[in-house]
Amino acid sequence: MRNGRYLLYLMLIMGTLAGCGKAPAPDAQQDAFTVILVTDIGGLGDKGFNDAGWLGCQEAKERLAANGVTLDARVIESREQTDYADNLNLAAERADMVIGLGFLIADAIKDVAAYYPQKHFLFIDGELQGDNIASFEFHAEQGGFLAGLLASYVTRTGTIAAMPGMDIPPVLRFAAGFEAGAHTGAALQNREIKTLRATIGGFNDPVKGKSLAQSLLSQGADILFQLAGNSGLGVLEAIKEAPEGAMMIGVDIDQDSLAPGRVLTSVLKRMDRVVADQIVSAQEGAFEPGVYWAGMTQGYVGLTEMKYTKDKVPEEALLALDKARVLISQNLIVVPSNADELKTFELPLQQFNAE
Repeated sequence: MRNGRYLLYLMLIMGTLAGCGKAPAPDAQQDAFTVILVTDIGGLGDKGFNDAGWLGCQEAKERLAANGVTLDARVIESREQTDYADNLNLAAERADMVIGLGFLIADAIKDVAAYYPQKHFLFIDGELQGDNIASFEFHAEQGGFLAGLLASYVTRTGTIAAMPGMDIPPVLRFAAGFEAGAHTGAALQNREIKTLRATIGGFNDPVKGKSLAQSLLSQGADILFQLAGNSGLGVLEAIKEAPEGAMMIGVDIDQDSLAPGRVLTSVLKRMDRVVADQIVSAQEGAFEPGVYWAGMTQGYVGLTEMKYTKDKVPEEALLALDKARVLISQNLIVVPSNADELKTFELPLQQFNAE
């Protein structure tokens, strides 16, 4: 990684990023705590996963500023998987703490972190062991369950669909939970609900996302749960152009305002809170390597308040959601997180019907 080609690449990328105001300048404040976020494929502007990580950096900056501490937060955007290692190396050379986003960046973080044992590395969206790595995985299936339960009450056609960007574990957690929630809601209503699933094949292809969404709409699906990063913006475009009644469910951050009334809700995966908390801990000398899980109990997973759509949601759906939150938080419902668990999932009707 330290050969002449890499050094040339380093100089080129530094010049490019510095010109965009996103890379650390050579004269960055020496007394500031420096953090560099390395995005997943697609970079900033996805209105979801990557933007959530960057929002966490801004939240940490505000919290530390209140204590008189300067946080120098920068970002390096990844466009291809081959960018990961070089981007992480560049970040580790310049920062006190490096944050890597996305399941696909795991191997690169593990390799690069070994070269910089004195630097702190935060990995979001998977389990990764390392003496200087704190990794966070989310119980995304819990939020997916709530979304599927809600969709089962709101759908007019009785057909709903999940749209993963790629079939990787963190994304499939959402999808498995969504289908489990939909089937539960169908049973509670004594109604038939059909669940479809269509994988886009990437997180940075809004054109394909839109085309696939239009195909699902033509098959009768009227609620689409997009799990696709920047590709999900194409799903949103398809929903906006579809007849009234078709809606999208957003993911990661609050996407409800992207198309008021056409986004039923968004499944919140509070990466921003995790990132902010870990930056503050690292700056205060309390960084703890390890593998951590974040879910509904910790307040890291849930739904938006449905500011623009709550009037379209039946009262019985809101009551079912409230009951589901309690049951999941108390571990009285263990939501399936993959296809195998979904196959053996027993509908929790007894739990819902208990006083």
